[in-house]
Amino acid sequence: MSNKFISVFIIILGFSVNPLMAQLDNTGFEQRIKKDSTIEDPFSFSLRVLSFNKNNEYFNRIVKGYTLFGTRFIPSIGYQLNEQVNIQAGVFLQKDFGNNNLTYSIPYFSILYNWNHSQLIFGNYNGSIHHRMLEPLEDFERLLVDAPENGLQYLYNTERIFFDAWINWEKMIYQDSPFKEEVSGGLVSQYDLFKENGNTASLHYQFRGYHKAGQIDALRGQPLITRFNNAIGLSFESKTKNGFIHGHKWEGYFLHYIDNSPQFRLPYTQGYGYYLNGTFETSVGDFMLSYWQGDHFYSYKGGRLYQSYTTDPNSRFFEDERKLLILRLMNEFNIGESSTLLLRFEPYWDFNNRSFEFSHAIYFNIFKTIPINKKNR
Repeated sequence: MSNKFISVFIIILGFSVNPLMAQLDNTGFEQRIKKDSTIEDPFSFSLRVLSFNKNNEYFNRIVKGYTLFGTRFIPSIGYQLNEQVNIQAGVFLQKDFGNNNLTYSIPYFSILYNWNHSQLIFGNYNGSIHHRMLEPLEDFERLLVDAPENGLQYLYNTERIFFDAWINWEKMIYQDSPFKEEVSGGLVSQYDLFKENGNTASLHYQFRGYHKAGQIDALRGQPLITRFNNAIGLSFESKTKNGFIHGHKWEGYFLHYIDNSPQFRLPYTQGYGYYLNGTFETSVGDFMLSYWQGDHFYSYKGGRLYQSYTTDPNSRFFEDERKLLILRLMNEFNIGESSTLLLRFEPYWDFNNRSFEFSHAIYFNIFKTIPINKKNR
């Protein structure tokens, strides 16, 4: 892997202000790796299941319509080695409906080291929506189509600080491999400027990078790829206890894209975007209105609608500027303490193409950890 990519990542990690629930509230999907047993009863069984049906009624040239329909399943055994170290091992399975074969069948393994307010995770870590990254930088649908991220993650969480930094080792190469090594990484940070009487004002910074290269593969001479994104923003949230409206939140972000590759493959080398969100939490669900304006914007595996470059691999189409107004209607129902049913309807208006399109989805999330007591063994 390029030393330049590692150096940039370490510099940003080291000098980031310690200063999230940014944009979409996806906590109902979370299945976090964490300490889940005691020294006295060190063994536990965890079950992670996500069933999904998401239909995208899209007819534009940036992203075509498609449907995602299936179930992801991760059974695992946990072992609490000591007060600070937890080990989990299992298997990740995915079955896409309409396909008689398994989409994924791969090992699932993690080592968690926990101390003070910090966590260090090797192997499969808390990826995808757990990063709480802005959707233009991190496509929500990665939760439904990608294998669980694996590599290294550092988490720091206090009453006023959320910090998440990770390296996702996506493709390993060996001597004379017929493909390039691929690695991505990033960080998400939030610092609460003040928190009192149910009101919170926060400062946000996010970074994302992607690198494709290698020195020992069989594709010597093929140019490497290195691309970065940055985002900075502010948010204000207020919680209320009575009435129809339970709370509201307002957010604004500036996002930047730059291509640091020695040879450029996209039709532009840098761009930017503005992302504004307003959310009302009510007794019948959440209503969120978002405005996106991007100019030559691109992010590796970022939300497809926000890109200026088409996600169709058979096309070179791009739009200099994208202007979208997105309405999100979201509701979730807690079914006991271990399962959640989530409903979403997301229409949007494309100003430049003067078109109205939408997506709708239903999800069923199960996350249950059961201690394996000595008396039961």
